[in-house]
Amino acid sequence: MKAIIFDLDGTLVHSAPDIHAAANVMLAHAGRDPVTLDQVIGFIGNGIEKTVERCLRATGGVPENLAPHCAEMNRAYGQDLTTLTRLFDGVRDTLDAASVPMAICTNKPEAPARDLCQKMDLTRYFKAITGGDSTPAIKPDPLPLLHTVAALGLGVEDCLYVGDSVTDFRTARATGMAFAFYTGGYQPTKVEGLSPSECFDSWQGLDLARFYPV
Repeated sequence: MKAIIFDLDGTLVHSAPDIHAAANVMLAHAGRDPVTLDQVIGFIGNGIEKTVERCLRATGGVPENLAPHCAEMNRAYGQDLTTLTRLFDGVRDTLDAASVPMAICTNKPEAPARDLCQKMDLTRYFKAITGGDSTPAIKPDPLPLLHTVAALGLGVEDCLYVGDSVTDFRTARATGMAFAFYTGGYQPTKVEGLSPSECFDSWQGLDLARFYPV
């Protein structure tokens, strides 16, 4: 293993409380009732537009034009990226102990992803940060992960991808990359085809090298 690539939300950081707060600002602006944190956790993972769409569907239906609602969500979230967000226990120690280059590949737009990393003192760990708008496609399309691999100057066979969702799993499979699945993230249902040997439930004392086939 020559590099490790991580998803962000639900994998390295518990960011759902801030996303939840922004979603309810967006919904209030649209005259809708609020959603719960558990609902928002289930809505995360396929990009900001999908999160907004799911919030609106859950509170009365999806309007034809999502753009103003996405803009309001982005505005509200950008103001409070890290008020309630925290690293999962053990993440900092795992990143400190890593001896290979690391990168981020997330469906969060690149600007807030970089902002969040900067505010939480994570930027120094990563050679590349790929967001949901860094390429023409989002995960589970393989393009963002391939883009991240290229930014590291390596091949797919050199990297391990670490994520917490069926989207991350499908992205890794689509590229043929080794995968490690964090079970403490935001995936609400069982992931079909995921091997138990690819899973971990805690970052404490974790050696990610065990997920990479020798």
